[in-house]
Amino acid sequence: MTDLKFGYDVLLTDDGTPTNIIASQETPGSPFRAVLWSVPDRRWIYAPAIAADILYDDDDARRTEAIDRTTAERIAAENLRSELPSEETLLVLFAEGERMGWRFGPPQR
Repeated sequence: MTDLKFGYDVLLTDDGTPTNIIASQETPGSPFRAVLWSVPDRRWIYAPAIAADILYDDDDARRTEAIDRTTAERIAAENLRSELPSEETLLVLFAEGERMGWRFGPPQR
């Protein structure tokens, strides 16, 4: 575990089915950092601009709920068929994304 606080949010369909998870970190004086599940790439990507739109844009009608890490791990396994990255791995993904200047995820392959 790290000393830095992470937030976890689940993206839900209209009927309440989980479709994605956002793992984020908001630290005063630092940019918003977030990783989410890329459905087309089937991997976790650093995409803070996409996550911020989902979480904070009042015009974005997608429904989200804050969840704890244990719930995020369960949803990742059951609904995304993936393992939620450890908080240490999230920090690595944040650092790589920031170093590469990715705001909307890595370039398409």
